[in-house]
Amino acid sequence: MIGKSVFGIFVSFLFFTGSGLVVGEGKLPNDVRWVRQSAEYRILCEQLFHQATVAILRTVKAEKNSGNLAVVVDLDETVLDNSHYQVERWKAGLSFTQDSWSDWVNREEAGLIPGAKAFLSTVRKKGVRVVFLSNRMNDNLKPTRENLQALGALDPRDLFLLRLDKDDLKEVRRKEVTDGTGRMKKVGPLKVIGYVGDQMGDFPSDRKQEFGKTNFLLPNPMYGKW
Repeated sequence: MIGKSVFGIFVSFLFFTGSGLVVGEGKLPNDVRWVRQSAEYRILCEQLFHQATVAILRTVKAEKNSGNLAVVVDLDETVLDNSHYQVERWKAGLSFTQDSWSDWVNREEAGLIPGAKAFLSTVRKKGVRVVFLSNRMNDNLKPTRENLQALGALDPRDLFLLRLDKDDLKEVRRKEVTDGTGRMKKVGPLKVIGYVGDQMGDFPSDRKQEFGKTNFLLPNPMYGKW
């Protein structure tokens, strides 16, 4: 017969494992814990990517498979899940620093945001070019590509516009994509039919009517400019 205390521990174990609690993460801040453990976060991401897929494929059909169509996609907390970095910094009692972030990127240990891989695969099959436009520094391009490759989320035709310096804002790089200038000169102008990101700065406009049609916003309670 199992003693009451042992039985209680056993029941607790079943309860916590059944609810998706990660061992050693029970006391994380709610924002990080929600991203890492909740069904709500996973389902919201998958729902958003499904919505984006449907809308973009509808546009592709209307455009009659034009060869210059593209989607502009952020990386961090949009395709790549960096919540483990947040866990490590919290446990160490530390906040974000550029050096620690660069070290994390070079470890190539980010996971995938739910739904991201299927979305990327589907739009690529329809001939839509994926442009990863991220505020990751361009010095970290190699580990970024390798991380995506290891996750099965990279295609040889993907384009990357990472940040060169503080003046290399996303609006500057978005213009290069649509105008075919600067780093995009050899590619030529692309018609962007969708933007996917987790911050308002990932989009060229904040007009409400564009969200759910061309702009697709993922949840990210862990960090941002609020």
